Amino acid sequence: MDSKSIPELLKRSLQSHMAEADLREDEETQDIIAKLSELSDKVAAAKARALSNREQRLADEAKGEL
Repeated sequence: MDSKSIPELLKRSLQSHMAEADLREDEETQDIIAKLSELSDKVAAAKARALSNREQRLADEAKGEL
């Protein structure tokens, strides 16, 4: 299961409210969505780096056990 980041969940929630006409699609909401998208990308990149570092650490530890 691929978990979504908080910024991604917030963006999807905002888009859902706009689709249901709870919120207007104006410059402010588009700015918020853009910022949430940027933040979501940064979270994904940080997560990928953390996973890569973990894999590298585990590989290094496995080499040390041999």
